[in-house]
Amino acid sequence: MAELYHDVDIVERTMVSPEGRVEKIYRVSAYTKAGIRFTLEVKEADFTKPKVDKLLTEQAQKIEAIKAL
Repeated sequence: MAELYHDVDIVERTMVSPEGRVEKIYRVSAYTKAGIRFTLEVKEADFTKPKVDKLLTEQAQKIEAIKAL
C-alpha cells in the first residue's frame, strides 16, 4: 500500500547493544499523503520488503488518523 506513503529513505546504522553485541539497524523514513515525515527503526532480521511495507503502511495509517481528528 505504498499510496499511503512516499519518498522512502533508508539509512543503515551499526549499533552496540547494552549486552555488547553489534547489531545492524535500518532507519527507514517516509512521508505520509499529508506530507508528514516519519521514521521507523527496523532490525536487520525484519528488513524485508514485505515487512517494511507493512510497518510503513501501519504507521502512515496511524498518523493520517490522528491528523484527521
